[in-house]
Order: sequence, then structure tokens, then C-alpha cells
Amino acid sequence: MSFISEFLSQALFLDSCSDQATQQVSGGLQTAPSYDASADVTALDKAIKTKGVDEATITNILTKRTNAQRQAIKAAYQSTTGKPLEEALKKALSGHYEEVVLALLKTPAEYDAEELKFATKGLGTDEDTLIEILASRTNREIQAIKVAYKEKFKTELAKDITSDTSGHFQKGLLALLEASRSEDTRVNDELVDNDARVFGNFFTAPFTLERFVARSAKTLSIQNATYFNGDSSHMSSQMPRV
Repeated sequence: MSFISEFLSQALFLDSCSDQATQQVSGGLQTAPSYDASADVTALDKAIKTKGVDEATITNILTKRTNAQRQAIKAAYQSTTGKPLEEALKKALSGHYEEVVLALLKTPAEYDAEELKFATKGLGTDEDTLIEILASRTNREIQAIKVAYKEKFKTELAKDITSDTSGHFQKGLLALLEASRSEDTRVNDELVDNDARVFGNFFTAPFTLERFVARSAKTLSIQNATYFNGDSSHMSSQMPRV
């Protein structure tokens, strides 16, 4: 897989979708108007202890709360019952439904950290997952992912990526992990022009992956539209396959 083409695809997607492209803390939901953490805790505890488990109530509550609200419910459940909500749900549920419910209780950073771990775990590497997550998250989100990864797996994400990848793909991922990518929505025309010359003529100008990865989604989108007629496949084809 070409790191450049996949990264560029993510960048153009981010620019086209603007604020909706990156993972939001709300999970795409508006704050529930009738939200009451204490009431939700009582209802969830009853649903868990009901004979056969009241899955409908569990689903209704957790899928209609934002991620921030679910985190508050977790804290309130721990405070009220003296045990983690995840632990109670694990004992009561099973199968795919259990997996989905437990995933809803994770923070975005925790969820991404686990997906990245699975992508580098065992035989083979899930390159699609690695590039999809790291190329589509904001700098702040990447920093949060690194913290969550270290807390969960007791090792650095960069270390696992380094041991499981190689070459330019590894170099690109590690550059993204620096979380220093420009997020400026303004476009510097001179920068766009200079970059396009470098990206488009490798016989006269040295290509630097770090330079490419550091550019904002907006800048890459303008470069693609201005110099490559909006054809991302053509833009990526002009670059080395890395």
C-alpha cells in the first residue's frame, strides 16, 4: 500500500467534510435534554440485574448519550455501586452485543488506542487501520491517543509502530505521531506553490515525507485542485511510492 496515496485520500476527505470528519467527543450526538446521570445509573443497574437482562434499556440509554455523558455515567455508577460499570456489564452480557456496549463506554482516545494495538498485534499489520486513524485525527486527539495507549498497554505507541512497520510507511506514521501537523484553515499561496513544485518534480527537488505530512488538509486539498486538476490519484502518482 502506498502511504502517500492513503494519506492524501484521508487529507482530502478531512477537508471535504470539515468539522464532521474527525472523531468528536459527542460521538455525533446532541446532549440528551433529559439526561440525569443518577437516574441512568439506577435504570442501568436495574436492567443489569433483571432476570435475562433488560438489553433494550441498556441500549436505549447508552446509544442516546454523548461520550462525555457516558463517562459521567461510568463515574456515577462506580460511586453509587462501588464497582465499575464495565465489570457489571461483562458479567451480564455476552457475544457481539457485549463488545458493542463496552466499546460505547470507552473514550475516543481509548477506543483508538485499542484499535491501533490490534492493528500491530500478532501476524501481519493492518496498515489501513493505522493510516486511517493517525491521518484523520487532530494533533490534540493524537496526543490523547498516545497517553491512553501508554496507560492501557504500558508501552509507547511509537515503539510498537517502529517494531511492526518499516521504510517510508514507518517514517510517515512516526511523523504523524509527532502531532505537529498544521491545522491552519488559512492557505498560504506561496507555500502551496513551492510545495507543488517539490512534490511534482522529484528529479530536480528532493522529496521529504515530513514536509508532506506536516501540511494541513486544506493546503493539500488546494494543491491537489490547483496543480493536479482535483485528481488525487494523479497527484499521488507523481510522488514516489512510499
